Amino acid sequence: MISKSRIAAGAIALIAGTLGSIAFSQPASAACTKFKPTRPGEIFLWRGLANVFSLGMDEMGKDFSKLGIENCVYNHSGWKAAAEDLIERSKQKNGISYPIIIIGHSLGAGASPEMATYLGKRGIPVAYVVMYDPVVPTQVGPNVQEIVNYYIRKPNKDKILYPMADFTGKLDNIDLSSRRDIDHFNIDKRPELHKIAYQRTLELTDAAATQPVKKTSTK
Repeated sequence: MISKSRIAAGAIALIAGTLGSIAFSQPASAACTKFKPTRPGEIFLWRGLANVFSLGMDEMGKDFSKLGIENCVYNHSGWKAAAEDLIERSKQKNGISYPIIIIGHSLGAGASPEMATYLGKRGIPVAYVVMYDPVVPTQVGPNVQEIVNYYIRKPNKDKILYPMADFTGKLDNIDLSSRRDIDHFNIDKRPELHKIAYQRTLELTDAAATQPVKKTSTK
């Protein structure tokens, strides 16, 4: 699926430059599945700061593995290295297993549309993106089929996901601030939100098993 050493190196370098003095409870390198997938697709799960506040991504990775879908869990800072690896593999026949699905929490939620847009502008379609409470305003561009932003509204802080002019997919901003049982530190672990993502992923992988994915030409 992914050149783990290349992505890990990029993630470690970026983390070292921005979070140098923080001690991580988990390694910054990718935690990837090691099994033969029974369904098509590649799922990228992005943790937030220091890998300690987004363990819901690890839970989702385990569940996606049970569903038979290839996946990796990363620190958010490695998104560009992962994207470059996909771009390189897209030049090979069957180098990518579609659909591409991207899910992230906190800073990882912000990295998710960045990665999707970066890929989309290079002709690589992204089927589904899920964001769990980003910390800054974000945008999404072309070739992203569907994206949902679950966020907790804060005074004087914009967490809305905005479409770029060339975005033509489905975009949903879902404000969960009325839910007293959900906050920034547990939104990524909510079973009811996971269930929605799993169901949609299964629908997309079922469709991909019978329909070829159309790539767009790069500019």
